[in-house]
Amino acid sequence: MCSAKAKAVGLLLLLLLIGPIISATACTPGRTQLKVICASSLIVPFEEMGKEFEVLHPDIDVVVEGHGSIQVIRYVTELDTEADVVAVADYSLIPMMMYDNQVPGTSRSYADWYVKFATNRLGLAYTNKSKYADRINATNWYDILSDPDIKVGVPNPLIDSCGYRSLMMCQLAETYYGDETIFEKVLGSFSPPVTVSDNHDTYTISVPEVLKPTKVTIRGSSVVLLGLLESGDLDYSFEYESVARQHGLGFVELPPEIDLSSQNFADMYSHVMVRLDFQRFASVIPEFRGEPIVYALTIPSNSSHPEAAAEFVEFLLGTEGQRVLSEDYQPTLVPAEVDNPANLPSKLRTLLVEQ
Repeated sequence: MCSAKAKAVGLLLLLLLIGPIISATACTPGRTQLKVICASSLIVPFEEMGKEFEVLHPDIDVVVEGHGSIQVIRYVTELDTEADVVAVADYSLIPMMMYDNQVPGTSRSYADWYVKFATNRLGLAYTNKSKYADRINATNWYDILSDPDIKVGVPNPLIDSCGYRSLMMCQLAETYYGDETIFEKVLGSFSPPVTVSDNHDTYTISVPEVLKPTKVTIRGSSVVLLGLLESGDLDYSFEYESVARQHGLGFVELPPEIDLSSQNFADMYSHVMVRLDFQRFASVIPEFRGEPIVYALTIPSNSSHPEAAAEFVEFLLGTEGQRVLSEDYQPTLVPAEVDNPANLPSKLRTLLVEQ
């Protein structure tokens, strides 16, 4: 690719502090620049895939840029950032934010199809320097995180799907462990407050547009928190398992009833909803019901290089792309699922619809 992949957590943190994670700083003149904007949890496997893709397509430079999943789409639809491929950690964001949102000066929506291609599980990342690292497990994690001396990181739910899923998991934990104080003890209070209302059989978590926590540390995306773990500024962080494994961190595996990983518990997850009071969503009502974690991608209709983008997606969904995802601890969804097959590029329609 245009530069070596930055695997070191310290460098990753530096890049995030000065701007989005970008896999390249300068590209080869005369080569097509393929811009891939993805959830930050996909940075490691996507950069590796970009390298391998470029070997097969030496006329293409793949530039990978990472953000929280909500920000990924906002960069395209609101900030006019050009993208050839968009990939997010929550498939529901694509139809929510792109299907009814038109490209300025055209009658086209930003997207009218997506492919579900990967899954994950949510848990707690930590290092050997974390307090109680030798004791924490799936039965006592919420007691340990409730300790006022324990420093806990949470991705911003207004930006990152890992953030609003972390809130869901804490609420699901109250039911699973039979303790109605877990949400408040683990996360503490916020100003303005984050509220939880019991609407018959659904708990609705309402998140204000401005989040000022008194206990936890909030950052723009889950990957930003890794550097704070490494430096010792945090003891634990809510994190996807793939990211923790990629960076050699400890990971507390939580019960599938609350970790949002299993279709077997989809009904249980659905009893929790997060509602964001986020005016920058424009006409969209940002509500997310609990469900198993599923990643998805699309090619924006205003992509400058749609054919090259389709080639990259084909590579990602093929044998070599699946191998890279697996090697980087990213669970894949096999077979991949398509919502609107008739709208797929012809190359992908053959691959996905006629399999």
